[in-house]
Order: sequence, then structure tokens, then C-alpha cells
Amino acid sequence: MRDRKFDAIAGDDTWESAKHNRDLAIVWPLLGRHIAFHRRLVDLTASVKAALLLSQTIYWTRHGRDIASTGGWFFKTTEQWRMETGLSAKEQITAREVLRELAILNEQRMGIPAKLHFRLCIDHLGTLLADRIGSASGSLDWADGAVVAELLGPSLAYHRTLAGIGGGVHAGLLLSRALHLTRLQSKRQLEQWICNSAAQWTDQIGLTRREQETARKELARAGVWEESLTGIPPRLVARIRLDCLLALLGGDEKPSADRIAVPCLPACGIPAYRIPQNGESRLREPHILVSPKAPNQFHQIRHHSSAESAKLHIQGSTSDSVQPLHTLDERPDADKSQGGGDLIFPDTLLPEERSSALVLLHRCGDQAQALLDELSARMQAKAVHTSPIAYLRGLVRRANAGEFVPELGQRVAAARLRRQEELILRQQRDVEEQRLVAERATPEFQAKVAARREEIRRMLDVLKSGRQSGKRS
Repeated sequence: MRDRKFDAIAGDDTWESAKHNRDLAIVWPLLGRHIAFHRRLVDLTASVKAALLLSQTIYWTRHGRDIASTGGWFFKTTEQWRMETGLSAKEQITAREVLRELAILNEQRMGIPAKLHFRLCIDHLGTLLADRIGSASGSLDWADGAVVAELLGPSLAYHRTLAGIGGGVHAGLLLSRALHLTRLQSKRQLEQWICNSAAQWTDQIGLTRREQETARKELARAGVWEESLTGIPPRLVARIRLDCLLALLGGDEKPSADRIAVPCLPACGIPAYRIPQNGESRLREPHILVSPKAPNQFHQIRHHSSAESAKLHIQGSTSDSVQPLHTLDERPDADKSQGGGDLIFPDTLLPEERSSALVLLHRCGDQAQALLDELSARMQAKAVHTSPIAYLRGLVRRANAGEFVPELGQRVAAARLRRQEELILRQQRDVEEQRLVAERATPEFQAKVAARREEIRRMLDVLKSGRQSGKRS
């Protein structure tokens, strides 16, 4: 006979795992586009932020419009750099100085009025990278994706949206990598806790120990990062609070306290975490007198190599979604529902995209349906060149700023109103038909019909007898 307590614990674990997978599926469409961050460039520039700016510069040099006709020059404003990378104006200046000192970035003001243009010194960059990996330096064909991928090394998927949540590029990069590892562990049905050491984080994303600590504190302050000590000797593990991350991605400035507070999960006699007091961060501090310093090595469930992180080639660095399209069999059962209250979604939205759309629209009130109608009309007109959720996020932002004006969506709403009116008429006709059928089936109606038929038969008999008498006369 099985222990009921064991069954209850197993049931709770199953429910928690299903909720975790559902939240993870909803989070991904909300992240929008990602850019390819090349870890090897951190070793070249000795700066994560300079490496991020250089990664995006490489992308625009290879894929920018009319880049060949302009001799490699392209134009970017400070605000455009900020929107793409999350780097502030001051951080951009510092990163550009690093790249100029390495002689891999040229800057020049052109045009009237003068605008700052950039050009990547691809030959010199190729030489520096070839020297670092011990490859023969020479003329490099930057149109050859395989050669470029070998030179730049594996890329990580960096989500600029997460930089806004974490308060900086370092936190956004750490959270992006942690989300990727969480997704990998979820696919392999492993636990949610990430067991990377400080050295492993440095190897994977290039952040120093101090930069990691600062990023972790910022993420813990935002309520999306948890840490715990487990095992003997104690090892530090971390996980992402997906429910709080969903709240922030959906537009909540600060998750409510009941969403952040988590019940304690004892592990080997060590309390997992405690609720923060007086604005204290949720960063876990050791409570066992083993060493005044945090352990350098964390227990590693499995080896995560940076080659697993994202696309190996950089062709799709800013246009492809990190999350692949799932088949119906691969989607969690919780995401197969088409629910959304009274809201009507575009037919082509995937179940997880509908769930993400609900997160974005929960504060839009009466405008929610108008925003969905506008999205549907734009998708029908093939005017949505990004992901539908990213386009909807822009519409929601305009609505919150009071700048949203329905355009194409009015036709979708009018067509839906006509369909509803036609449906109501059909339903009324069906109801009337059913009423008549039921009425005809009653004995009273049958008696009336029989009496009427008998009366008609008598009238016909009288008429027939009158005709016959007329013929005789």
C-alpha cells in the first residue's frame, strides 16, 4: 500500500512542474527579439558591454541595408543603440572608446545635418580573432557564415527586454543565460535550480565575480531571482521566479508581496530562504559557519557548455526567435486552451502566444479587444514583420500612453459584428423552427390538423356532389 503522504508530495511536485512549464512557455513570446552575444569578444575587449556593442555592430555590418554601397558605413543614433542593446548613453561612449582603442571601430559624422556613422574594421578584427584562436590570419569572407561562426565562436541569446527588468546589461545577460539553462533543464525534466559556480558563469557569459554579485542583487531586488544553500558542504543554487517575471513583462512595475513570498523548502537541514525584511534583497547569505566567503564551487548537476546556448551562426541574431515553434503534441496541456474571457484573438496566434497576449492586455481594460482587432488586421495585411507579441507590446505601449487610435482594426470589429448579427438571426430561425416542430408534435395540434383535414374533405365532397347534380340536370 502506497503512502498517502508520498502521493501528496508527488502530486504537488507534478503540479509545480506543470505550472513551471506553462509559465516558461508564456514567458518566451513576451521576450521579443534577441541579439547574438559572442562570448569570445569579451576576451578580446576585456569588457562585456564593449563586446555586446561589437556583437551588434558585426550584425549590422553583415546584414545592414545598403551596407556594401556605403563602404561599410551605417548610421545609428544613441537611442537606437539603447533600444537594441540596453546600453545607456554613457555606457555606449565607454564601449566605443574601448573599440576605438583596439582600432576595430571607425566613427565619422556625415550628411547635413551631420549624423554619426560607424564602420567596422573587419580585416583588423579578423586578424585579432584569428590570433586569439591560433588560426591562420588572412583575407576573411564575412559573407561565409560557417567561417564567421568559427571565428566568433558560440553565441548566446541576449534579450534586451531583460536588461530593463534587471536594471542593466549585466543583469539582463545573466537572466538571459539563466532562462536558457532553465529551458534546457525543463526539456530534460530536471529540477529548476541552476547549479553554476562563479567560474562557470564567467566562462559562459564573461561577467567577473563582482559583476555577477551586482547583477544577482539587482535581479533579487526585482523579485525574479532566488538563491539557496543546499547540501553538505553547502552549495549555492539559484532559480528564476517565473511568476514574478511574468508580472514584470506584463507591465506590473512591482510584483505583489504574495507573489514573491515562497514557502520554505528544507534541504539537508538548511533553511532554503526567508522572506526579505525592510527592502532586503532575496539574495541568499550562508548561515552555516563554514567560511565567511561564499563557496567558490557549486554542485553541478550536468555540464553546460556555451555551445548549447543559442544559434551557432549569427545570421538570425536579431530576426529569429530563440523559442522554436512547437507542434501540438509538444505543447503543454495547459497551453492548449483557447480561453481568454470574452476576448477574441487572431486565428493564427499559437496557444502560448495567446497566454502571453493576456499577460500584456490585463491592464488595458476596454481597449483590449480593439488592440487585438488591430493586431489581427495588421497580420492579415502582412504588416507584422516581427513576432505578433512584440507588435502587440508596441500597441499596448501606445494605448497606455493615450496615443492608440484604431485604424485597420475597425474593419475586423465590423466584420465580427456582422457575423454575430447573422449568427443571432440563424439562432432565432433555429429556435422558431424548433418551437414549430415541438408544437406540431403535441396531441392538440395533431387533433386540430385532423379536424381541419376532415372539414376540407367534407367541403370537397359537397363541391363534388354539386358538380354531379349539375351535370344530370
